[in-house]
Amino acid sequence: MRIVVIGLGGVGSILIERLARFLNYSVDTKSELVLVDGDMYELKNMERQEFIDFGKKTQKTAYEIKVQYNKLKVSPIPLFVDAANIGNVIKENDVVFVCVDNHKTRNIISEYARNVPNIVVISGGNELLDGNVQIYVRKGSKDLTPHLGAYHPEIETPKDRLPSEMSCEELANSEPQLYFTNLWVATIMCSAFYNAVIKNELKASEIYFDLKHMATISHEREVK
Repeated sequence: MRIVVIGLGGVGSILIERLARFLNYSVDTKSELVLVDGDMYELKNMERQEFIDFGKKTQKTAYEIKVQYNKLKVSPIPLFVDAANIGNVIKENDVVFVCVDNHKTRNIISEYARNVPNIVVISGGNELLDGNVQIYVRKGSKDLTPHLGAYHPEIETPKDRLPSEMSCEELANSEPQLYFTNLWVATIMCSAFYNAVIKNELKASEIYFDLKHMATISHEREVK
């Protein structure tokens, strides 16, 4: 099983440890974790990102996983995904976790996945106190669930920019985030992986959550 985690920020850095633990001890199939992010772990990230050393996120996280979970193959790719390099990142039959904070990257991943015969994409995102997780499953060149932009015009026609198109100052001025909200996104993404990939029992194509009201809502949306 080849699993690609794109983005090692507030959601991705939390997700990766839980995912690695499960794959190492609870899955018989040999797994490869591919870690994709062009950013660095810095002091400012410690409030809500899980890491033990400063430096390139992919390399530091890969080292931590290898030390703790020796059954896994871990491959760091220290770059931001864009239209030019995505073909070197995502392959057929991959399970792709999208943990980025911009719609343009989600759009690039979704549009690429729509042309892959077999793939699973689990995308999570959040504001300060709420968010959603989408599950895009494609088998035998047929969509079993809607692609990421089908019900989300902000993803279908994004108005934001890629991290690689932004200055260091712009990247530093990110929207405020809460660790518990990131944790909830990561937990729902793990649940989606367990149901859609491990058990092959797709329960929903999108899950909304609201931390303030302690609520989740699942949707089974029609394929457009």
